[in-house]
Amino acid sequence: AENAGEETWQAARGAQLTSVCAEMATALQRDDEGRARQLVSAAVRSRLGQIADVRAATGNHHGAVRGRTTAEAALEEARTTLATAIGRRDDLAAACAAAVDTQAGRLRDWARNCEELRFDTENVEELVGQAAQEAEVLALVDALARPVERELTTAETMLGQRRLSLVAERSEAAAEADRLERAEEIPPSPPYTRTSDRAMLPGAPLWKLIAFHDTVPADEQAAVEAALEASGLLDAWLGPHGGLIATGHDIFAEPGWSSAGPVGRSLADVLRPETDSPVPAERIAHLLSAVSYGETLPAEGAAAVGADGTWRLAAATGSWSKPESAHIGASARQRARHRRIAQLGFLIAELEEAIRACDTERATFADRRGTLELERRSRPDHAPVVTAQRLLDRADADVAARDDAVRSATTVLSKRESDVAQALRALEALASEHGLPTEEATLDRLVESTEAFREAAGQWLLASVRLAAGLSTAAEARERADRAQRTAGDREGEARDAETGLRTLTGTLEEAQATTGASYQEVLDRIAELRAERKRADRSVSELHGELRELASRIGSLDSRRATAAGLRDAATGSRDLAAERLRRCTQFGFTSDAGAEDTAVPLDAKVTATLEAARAIAARWPSVPHSPKNIADALGRLAETVHTTRQALSERADLSLEPSPDTDDDLQVLTAAMDGALIGASKLLTALTDERDHSRDDITASERGLFDRILTGDTRRHLASRIRQANELVDAMNTRLEKVRTASRVAVRLVWQIDPALPPGTRAARDLLLKDPVRLTDSDHEALHQFFRTRIEEAMAGRLAGSWEEQLAQVLDYTAWHQFVVKLDRANGQGWQLLTKKLHGALSGGEKAIALHLPLFAAVASHYHTVPEAPRLILLDEVFVGVVATNRGQVFALLSSLDLDLLLTSDHEWCTYRELNGIAIHQLITDGDDDAVTTARFVWD
Repeated sequence: AENAGEETWQAARGAQLTSVCAEMATALQRDDEGRARQLVSAAVRSRLGQIADVRAATGNHHGAVRGRTTAEAALEEARTTLATAIGRRDDLAAACAAAVDTQAGRLRDWARNCEELRFDTENVEELVGQAAQEAEVLALVDALARPVERELTTAETMLGQRRLSLVAERSEAAAEADRLERAEEIPPSPPYTRTSDRAMLPGAPLWKLIAFHDTVPADEQAAVEAALEASGLLDAWLGPHGGLIATGHDIFAEPGWSSAGPVGRSLADVLRPETDSPVPAERIAHLLSAVSYGETLPAEGAAAVGADGTWRLAAATGSWSKPESAHIGASARQRARHRRIAQLGFLIAELEEAIRACDTERATFADRRGTLELERRSRPDHAPVVTAQRLLDRADADVAARDDAVRSATTVLSKRESDVAQALRALEALASEHGLPTEEATLDRLVESTEAFREAAGQWLLASVRLAAGLSTAAEARERADRAQRTAGDREGEARDAETGLRTLTGTLEEAQATTGASYQEVLDRIAELRAERKRADRSVSELHGELRELASRIGSLDSRRATAAGLRDAATGSRDLAAERLRRCTQFGFTSDAGAEDTAVPLDAKVTATLEAARAIAARWPSVPHSPKNIADALGRLAETVHTTRQALSERADLSLEPSPDTDDDLQVLTAAMDGALIGASKLLTALTDERDHSRDDITASERGLFDRILTGDTRRHLASRIRQANELVDAMNTRLEKVRTASRVAVRLVWQIDPALPPGTRAARDLLLKDPVRLTDSDHEALHQFFRTRIEEAMAGRLAGSWEEQLAQVLDYTAWHQFVVKLDRANGQGWQLLTKKLHGALSGGEKAIALHLPLFAAVASHYHTVPEAPRLILLDEVFVGVVATNRGQVFALLSSLDLDLLLTSDHEWCTYRELNGIAIHQLITDGDDDAVTTARFVWD
């Protein structure tokens, strides 16, 4: 029975049913065979059911793994198809680039041959740079044609207006010539103050009523006529008699109002009345005699005329000159008429020549406009480029579709991986709940161990039954022997009593026979001897009783020590067995392989001696490792923290678990990893991940050069270079606006977009190489770019900031992470642009600080909105520009307006009355003292 029990315990350890075995032993100790049988049957049935459940969960996990394998194959196929589509797209991109290059050459030749479309070197390069975009080329050509068209239109308009003016001038000259041909004389130009109708008045103007004496020289005649015309007397109306009244305004000459004639000469000395005039000659002579005359302006007389063209009327005086007389005298008037007709003839001829020149120039403009239109129509056709781009767009669409298929396959794979993880978690939960492994071979061994336990338990039960029967028979025999022994003891006591009585009687008889006949004294001596002997016997008995008590005490003490030693021995044996069992279980959990000590592993059925030798080998290998409970707790904490930080990183490949060991009551924690449906330890996980990393690194190393070549020569490089150039242009445009704002102390702000100095030194060189034409890249340039991107990829993989390869590649190509913005100030102190630091910022005034802080923020907001042109460009400001002078505030608002930001601000003092703003809507908050209502009054300042 003892051997059967030991075998049953051994089988229970293999089947992990030691607790059932303990309960079975307890039941057998109570002779409860039925309870023991029930325990064995229920335990085996439960264990086999648990194993079946774990097998089913394992089957589900394997099915999920097969689904993931299928999804991985589909993803690989989709990626292969995508790679093929990308290769075709790259070929079409190269063809499209060749078509664009050809078109660029055609455009360059066409631009150089244009006459009216004036292309400078920059325009030609811009045109060539936009060769791929027909709309951009059209826009550029239209932009260059518009100034020419405006120039032609302006010139034609001005020419038409000039021609109309010339035609009108010619018509006026011809009309005047016709009028002069029909007229007999040319009257002086009437003043604009005349409103009367002279046709209804009697009399005539003075110039018709007078004539020069024949002796007056021609130059003197011209000077006198000029003086009279300048003073207004020449065209003054002279009636036949005084008191003339006219309707309207005019100049009249009234001889009756003049004072007495001058003492010296008068106009009558050089002028005389005309014959047959409508005014009496006496009135004319009276008028001429009233005007003083001299070689120069006479000093006397209210009215005077000088032979040098001077004149005086009362307090008014003046002078004029003309080459010859034209109104006084019929002959003078006739000469003036013929002279004017001749002048008009020359003028008409000149005007007609000018009109013909205008017509010729207009024809030239028409030819130029035709040439411009012909040049625009002769622009190289974009059909080859459009065809190549259409094919490339279709290839891009195909790549996008294939990429969507890859994404769909990735999604399916992610779902399948989720199913695998879920099935794995269910499997691990079920296995952890039942304390069972998940490997099929281990489960098979566990089934065998369970069946072995059932058979061993049956043998133990049978042996226990037989032992119980034998013990019962032995007990009955022992009881019969005890009864016989008790009967024999009773008979032996009776015999001893009879023998004692016999010896007493015999002694008495012998003593009586000895003392018979002896003297009395001898009897007394004998009695004394007997008494002394009895005392000696009593003392000896007392000493023996003392020794007996001492021996009994020693026996009790030794019995107690023996019991204590037996208890300690049993406890030490139990502790040793528990420690050995725990060591065997630890080796089964893989701790020895995780520690690199596979040679110290012991099987579950190992004997005590082998287990002790393994323990001694482990202690000898790590003699100085602290293993107190505190050290173990600290190590467990570090392990838990490491598992927590590593679990997320390995979530796609393995599911880490740190849980207490099954079937143990101690604090033993087991680290396991579920990978591809199997539970493995830390060392196997490390080996698998290392192999996978090395394999992936080999794959990446082999394919990354081709990927880099596609990046460096394809659309990605062009896109990166274009974006970097656009960013530089945007920064330059922003700085152009920012530098227009200067404070009263001439402080200006600008932004600098520079390479981050914290990055490796090769970043700047790689950026410059990306902006370089790929055709001009040398092998060393390619190698430098490869090294740069390889370093970036390794940093992305090491940082674990991106999960998938696509995310890592996007992180590597994020050119914005290569740069940083800094703010620089120009204080107009001869030191140039200085970096804005805390120290420099602290030295600025309040207004300068506001300018230095706000302007870069405005530029950043405008740049952000620049990426989405159709979005609202709101910027909200609260109590802005405190401490900034009005001039700078106007400049800042001009900057906001030029950045096209939709400004909304609040202030209790700012009304935006700056000439830089063309208008702003203002909402003034209005409250009422009677209630809490608030309303607004809107008005627009423009």
